[in-house]
Amino acid sequence: MRPQRVWFASAVLGFTVLVCACGFPRQSVLTPQPTALATPEPTPTRAGMDTLDPSVSEVHLWHSLTGTREQALRNIASSYERSNPYGIRVRVEFHSALHKEILASVSAGTPPDVVVAPCQRVAEYAAAGWVVPLTEYVKSARYGLTALERLDLQPTSLGGCLSASTNQALGLVFDSRMVVMYYNADWLRELGADSPPRTWEAFRALCNEARDVDAGTWGYSAAVDGSLVLNWILGLGGSALDTDSQQASLDSPESVASLSVLRDTLHDDCGFCLSGSSSEARGWESGKVLFSFGMTAELPGRAAEPPSFDWDIAPVPHLTDEPVLSAQGCTLGILRSTPRQQLAAWLLLKWLMQPSKDAQWVLASGSLPMLRSTRYLPEIETFLEALPQFSTAFDLITYAKPEPSLPEWPEIRALLAGAAQIICQQRIDPVQALTPADSAADRLLAE
Repeated sequence: MRPQRVWFASAVLGFTVLVCACGFPRQSVLTPQPTALATPEPTPTRAGMDTLDPSVSEVHLWHSLTGTREQALRNIASSYERSNPYGIRVRVEFHSALHKEILASVSAGTPPDVVVAPCQRVAEYAAAGWVVPLTEYVKSARYGLTALERLDLQPTSLGGCLSASTNQALGLVFDSRMVVMYYNADWLRELGADSPPRTWEAFRALCNEARDVDAGTWGYSAAVDGSLVLNWILGLGGSALDTDSQQASLDSPESVASLSVLRDTLHDDCGFCLSGSSSEARGWESGKVLFSFGMTAELPGRAAEPPSFDWDIAPVPHLTDEPVLSAQGCTLGILRSTPRQQLAAWLLLKWLMQPSKDAQWVLASGSLPMLRSTRYLPEIETFLEALPQFSTAFDLITYAKPEPSLPEWPEIRALLAGAAQIICQQRIDPVQALTPADSAADRLLAE
């Protein structure tokens, strides 16, 4: 066991890593002025909407998903075409340069009806007036969701991508995942711990106990990206953005404390940061690392080649009363066109909010469910029996906190990741890494 050192963040001590498959770095905004959509038709009121007939419409859906996710999306669209009572057809199109092509299509007056994109992109389109909020559709007497259907939704499904100005849902969040801590349960029991650590003090102590230079064992490994750092900040009661002032808070006491956790455990020599090419990335699976951080979307892959020990996931250590799990996912957003076409697009989204369709997507993608009741379908129960760690993930969804929906967030998240990487490489005072990151974030928000 290594000796404990003085905890750097004593003032606050009273105090992961798949990117969304639909995601890509935010480009500088080169948004062309829309032509045909400069004065789009408004979303109809609920009463007006109920008189519309969307029969024999064709919904154009654009995405940048690949592999099994793309095939699953196409299969779901084909199933919808065969089963929907309105004769609505769905044209699914892959676009590798999705954002650029959406801008061009809006400028030409020929946008898709539905886009599958990160929430921050959808928020960017909403700021330009191109996105139809879902509130009126959800509440429609004829085409909306019943009270029971709304209760069945996970909090992040319609609450994970909200307008910063109106707080309305900008789309349906699916293909979602959360930041979690992976741990070696066998090893934890050998160390005398009945459960994974809830606080950073307990985490640090266990990491030091696990470290053995001769045996080559470590306390933790971390692919330190912006989502993980955000989760650390949230778990200390902080935030990366001050919503009242619309300024960044990357250098807040909680942010400094979060990277102090990283720096101090690195100084203890009980953990290490991963890089994309690190051969030590397999350390956790080989049983040489007690804790690791990552996304719930990694669960099926780790189960396909299971470690030789008992393992599970848990929330990242925190000081808040309840755990916090930073969540992200793709958003299905409806772009403005005509009331009839928008309604046809909504009916596709509504159809996806059925347990059987939700289960189909979960099994194909490894994402978290949009509905609470999905868990109790026979095919999902069988899946959870084979992968009990995913059952833990289901239990934790209620603590999910979506990442900020501001268009600038991907770049701010990259600034957080950069500050963490500086700590990994140089082990400097976290304030030195976070102060320039905070200034850069403020400049982004002021543009």
